[in-house]
Amino acid sequence: MKKIMAVMLSLLACTVLLAGCNTSSESNEEQSLKVYSFSGENEYISVSNGVIILDGKDEICYGGDLKVMSDDFADITTYSTTIYINGSEKETLLSNGVDDQTGGTIDVSGNIGKISGDILRDSDADKLTDNLWFELKTTNLSGEENTYQVQLETTEITKEVKK
Repeated sequence: MKKIMAVMLSLLACTVLLAGCNTSSESNEEQSLKVYSFSGENEYISVSNGVIILDGKDEICYGGDLKVMSDDFADITTYSTTIYINGSEKETLLSNGVDDQTGGTIDVSGNIGKISGDILRDSDADKLTDNLWFELKTTNLSGEENTYQVQLETTEITKEVKK
């Protein structure tokens, strides 16, 4: 009987010690996960498979894939890509540039890139669905510069999720 009582007290003590391990305190705020996909095109370029992930702590922007739909891009020597929110001021989320120093040309099509960190202001998450833009600036072999812009169609994939 004493052994059973000792085992029961040990189990009770372990239960009390472990009881707090699985509960969340009220000081932990519920974090929300939001995932947005985006794409867009015009007669010159197409952007597809772009994703923005916001989880309350981390922000990630996958730029997706860029495809050119014209022969005008065959002699490009320098280009830059920018994904930005067009609000009261232009806020850049992701920007990349490539410059060929060998005298050759560059293929503009391909992966746009990725960035993570604190890339959005809190108020900007609400602007993603109507104000997200992509810009491609190019320079060709003869030094001619062109700028192409596409408004990106953005869709929120997820709604608020409790962790």
